[in-house]
Amino acid sequence: MKRISVVLLLLLTASLAFAAGGGQESSGGAKGQGPLLAFICKDLSQEWFVGTSTAMRETAIKRGARDVLLYDTAMNPDKYMTALDTAISQKVDVLIVCPPDQRLSQITVERCKAAGIKVMADDDGLIDEQGVHIAPALELDAYKVGEGIGEYLGNYYKQNNMDAAAATTAFMLMNMPEVSSCVPRSEGARDMFLKLVPGFDTKKVIRADYDGTTEKGFNVAAATITANPQYTTWIVMAPNDEGAQGATRALEQANLDRNAIVAGVGGYLAKDEFKKSYSAFKATAYIDPVLDGTLAANAAMDWIEKSVVPYSEYKKPGAAFGVYPFSATMVDAKNYREIMGASAD
Repeated sequence: MKRISVVLLLLLTASLAFAAGGGQESSGGAKGQGPLLAFICKDLSQEWFVGTSTAMRETAIKRGARDVLLYDTAMNPDKYMTALDTAISQKVDVLIVCPPDQRLSQITVERCKAAGIKVMADDDGLIDEQGVHIAPALELDAYKVGEGIGEYLGNYYKQNNMDAAAATTAFMLMNMPEVSSCVPRSEGARDMFLKLVPGFDTKKVIRADYDGTTEKGFNVAAATITANPQYTTWIVMAPNDEGAQGATRALEQANLDRNAIVAGVGGYLAKDEFKKSYSAFKATAYIDPVLDGTLAANAAMDWIEKSVVPYSEYKKPGAAFGVYPFSATMVDAKNYREIMGASAD
């Protein structure tokens, strides 16, 4: 009995210690062998990050990593800091982060440097107050992605003669102002749309800020619709699928979805909308989470095994670190299966 009690005590202690780290430790891998990696993610409940983290871990383990520890901060800066301290205490060889707030960038780099741990960013870069990258990063070529969305929306506007209802039409420009990789998506979409539809009244481009979640996307979209009852036709752009999905549900609730068009970024939620007989969520800039996670894991392993700093080949003159320019492809109900392949299901 005494032996069993000791074992139970040890297990309980280990569980409590891990819970304090605010993350979920992955199982598997060759324990005790190979390098140890960790991924601190701003929201592992989002399908994009589920795909990214799964591919990241599988790729790293195939290359000989002991494991990739996963930490979900649930968009909470305090949980992020706890996870950061926990990952550092695990003495990981490379730490990959996607912070819930980029103002945590400097302290992340400083603590990793003090601990002698390599750190890199995935999706949302680690930047200083001037927006300069202070660690290697994989990010979307955000403005170009936004331009693709704006082009789709502009062409849709013209092809469907939406100018006939211009007086009651507005452009809801959703944005995540705290995320540097998302702001250019919205700006690019706005700029390209106005270039293609030069007569559109810029006063009817209405900004709606949210935090990247479907719930907040719904709330801000619903509030925007309610505050502007003079508009019955909506063109909506969101910098991720969660925001686009939230706006779609808000339009449905207001019985305005039949005259609306919504576009997002991702593909992981849009594909389900495309399968419906009708949805205002008509298009998205598809980005492949499996490719994202694979690229990040391979870059981290090359850093360990070959001392190659991630994405250094993309470093611009005068910059300290390179940023991998991830790309996207516009998809809708007509072409998503062809472009997304197995991911469409």
